[in-house]
Amino acid sequence: MPTSTVMSSASTEPRSVLVSGASFAGLATAFWLNRLGYLVTMVEVAPGLRRGGTPVDIEGETIAVLERMGLMEAVRARTLPPRRFAFKDAKNATLGDMAHHPNDEAGPRYEIHRDDLLDVLCGAIEGDVELRFNRSIVAIEERPEAVSATFSDGSRHEFALICGCDGNRSNTRRLVFGDGEQFTHFMGGYFYLKVVPDTGLLPPNSSEVFAVPGRMAMLNGYDDRTDIGFGFRTAGEIEYDYRNKDQQRRLIREHFSGLEWKVPDMLAHMDEDNEFYFDRISQIRMPTWSHGRITLVGDAGYCVSPFAGLGGSMAIIGAGRLADALARHPDNHAAAFHAYEEGLRPFVEQVQERAAIDSVQMLVPGDEAEMAERDRKLAIGDIGV
Repeated sequence: MPTSTVMSSASTEPRSVLVSGASFAGLATAFWLNRLGYLVTMVEVAPGLRRGGTPVDIEGETIAVLERMGLMEAVRARTLPPRRFAFKDAKNATLGDMAHHPNDEAGPRYEIHRDDLLDVLCGAIEGDVELRFNRSIVAIEERPEAVSATFSDGSRHEFALICGCDGNRSNTRRLVFGDGEQFTHFMGGYFYLKVVPDTGLLPPNSSEVFAVPGRMAMLNGYDDRTDIGFGFRTAGEIEYDYRNKDQQRRLIREHFSGLEWKVPDMLAHMDEDNEFYFDRISQIRMPTWSHGRITLVGDAGYCVSPFAGLGGSMAIIGAGRLADALARHPDNHAAAFHAYEEGLRPFVEQVQERAAIDSVQMLVPGDEAEMAERDRKLAIGDIGV
């Protein structure tokens, strides 16, 4: 495909598709669309795959989708050992804990490093999908017979379909549906995550959480690295510059300086570099995920929230459900998009509702009443995280 010419509708590949975003949603969507016979082009604004972040839980329907993709064996080969999740008090006494086993009452469950899952998915499309880094969509123009995308390098191309798989701050969503803030459901808090080499702060293959009303500190330990996490609740949204790392560090220090447990040692790692993630705890809730020949997959259309730990799973499930709908309606994208949304939305809304209540209140109790309810659940072993 030329890189600097505008293609006429007569030359448009009839089953060409553009996938924006090369994370789990984009890679899985590209895999399925290629398998369905589409000519797939992917664009990613970053210079390479976005690496780092916490491991991903693979369970339920996600396993079934990965099995259909022929990738579950590769995932199992990279599965992390079982871990123990413990809630701690200021003196490091355990208030309650649970084991994370590969096979529990809910069925098989696997945990895999995010980078490993990225490599598995990316390897599955290598040589079959054109992946262009350092490029993003700057304009989209819809017509009945095709949709054109203008890219950041000035080129413009036409496609049969566009799939926005570019995360909870989706550029595709903004271009097609308008200002993303109208679809953002703020969940009353903010979180920070930094991955560092092994700190010795906790044993490998374990997670620990310490909380006081409105504030939470979490550690996830692995053989060679440690996740340092902080979360805090707020009555409303706060003003901050998402590009200003110093300001974000100050926000964390303001909320966590003076706390006990392992918090002082955790804070000591904050100034090592700017490789950390800070954002509000939020969900994406939209009345529809599709418009004309454009649809959204994963966090771009239905972010559950980082505290639910299901972003990767929802992305893979969403890609599989979209592929199923397109396979049933190969010549009718409108019917396929409708079927995709009608089938998946009830599940998404159920998971979002559970995350909005249970996940946030369990990990970051907002007040003494929520702390008491959390402790009651810990005492009877009713832990759900």
